Amino acid sequence: MAKTKKTHGEVVGKIMTREAREHVGYLYEWNTGERQHAWFSEPVTDFVFEELETSNAKRLEKV
Repeated sequence: MAKTKKTHGEVVGKIMTREAREHVGYLYEWNTGERQHAWFSEPVTDFVFEELETSNAKRLEKV
């Protein structure tokens, strides 16, 4: 079975601190289906994802 290479990804969510709701990074999904955190600075341990939508943001669980 041929392994698919990561060639492109898109932002699928925002990484937010759980309590302060500070935007600290993005969640990317690659063409392979793999998801990856992209932090603005040092990673935080207590966070949630917010799905990117044009209307209300929906919470996602940690991956």
